Amino acid sequence: MTRIFSGIEILRPLNMILCLLAVFISAWLVDGIISPLLPYAALVVFCFAGASNILNDVLDIHIDEINRPNRVLPSGRLRIQDALILMGFLYVVGLIACTYLQPLGRQIALITVLPLLVLYTPLFKRVPFIGNLVVGGILGLVFLFTEGAIHGNTKIMWIPFFLATALSTIRELCKDAADMAGDSTANIQTFPRKFGLISTLWLLRLLTMALCFFAIIPYAGGYYGIIYLVTLILGVEIPLLFSVFMVLSEKSGSADYSKAAKTLKGVTIAGMVVILSSAF
Repeated sequence: MTRIFSGIEILRPLNMILCLLAVFISAWLVDGIISPLLPYAALVVFCFAGASNILNDVLDIHIDEINRPNRVLPSGRLRIQDALILMGFLYVVGLIACTYLQPLGRQIALITVLPLLVLYTPLFKRVPFIGNLVVGGILGLVFLFTEGAIHGNTKIMWIPFFLATALSTIRELCKDAADMAGDSTANIQTFPRKFGLISTLWLLRLLTMALCFFAIIPYAGGYYGIIYLVTLILGVEIPLLFSVFMVLSEKSGSADYSKAAKTLKGVTIAGMVVILSSAF
């Protein structure tokens, strides 16, 4: 029973829920909620995201022994062999589910998303800021993927793609600042390690201000309504600005960034609500 729960935990259920929420929000926005292809699209996202979470945990086990020793692999609650078996199973199921999708959705999944997921830890994570953009882009690509998988085109989901990518990138950059101790043991040159916490703080502030400004444009341009604007300001912009400009300062350490990253996870969830509100 312990191995079963550990197998669920290594998938990172909250992140999985976030990805699946993006799938169903996208389907709702593109009038594909009753499409027979939606379950296959959701299965692809679930399997690829879950398998890639396992892969990252396996590759990062020595880092997690310092940053997150309570995770299932460094704590010994799940063997690496069992994790790899589950990972392989999920990848296979995801590949099979891809065959049922529209060609464009299949191409996005196999040519863009899957390589980014597999290469993130061994390659992109080691390039300052690029790794953050990759993770942010993966969440954003779920919106484009879902539309492409159901309808075979990407006409509507570009604004949600950019919003989700920007918000997730900010959170990932904050997480890197919190994980500096473990990343130093593996000599991973994340942006905070290479340029320091003060430079990271000002990059976070620059990205936050840019997001808050550009996120209002869809309302100002008449694409989205007043409900979108209200939920955006209350659910995303105010807590985001508070976290980056009030909670964090030039004297903040990794522990402060860890707290801010947890807050930003809630802001990311609120961002999903904002995207959903664009339908009204």
